[in-house]
Amino acid sequence: MPTDRDRRASAMIERWNRVFRALTAEPRRQIVVALMEAPPERELSLPEAANPPYQLRNPETLYVDLVHTHLPVLAEHGFVEWERDPLVVERGPAFEETAVVFRALQAYAGEIPPQLTQECQRLEEHARGQS
Repeated sequence: MPTDRDRRASAMIERWNRVFRALTAEPRRQIVVALMEAPPERELSLPEAANPPYQLRNPETLYVDLVHTHLPVLAEHGFVEWERDPLVVERGPAFEETAVVFRALQAYAGEIPPQLTQECQRLEEHARGQS
């Protein structure tokens, strides 16, 4: 019979699994980082906030992907809240569960293998700041 500790451990593992599943696509990662850089109560316009400057996507295609795939994934567990008309996103009640991953990456950017930081302006800047 599972103990209370076993149930808490299972819940913690599932929370981490949800965070990593939510961050598996670049538009979702871009949304989280854009929200981190914005004031906490600010709504961001989409698809602009999800379209990274280093790999611009067609805004119409990205809009469809955001509405039908990416925003529902982030909103499912409260990482973001969003509205369709106009398409905007803001931090959800569980936003910090995703933001902490990026804060940790930024804190250790100098130790991340270069193949994972090259062409990523934010991580390159953090790595230079740690040198």
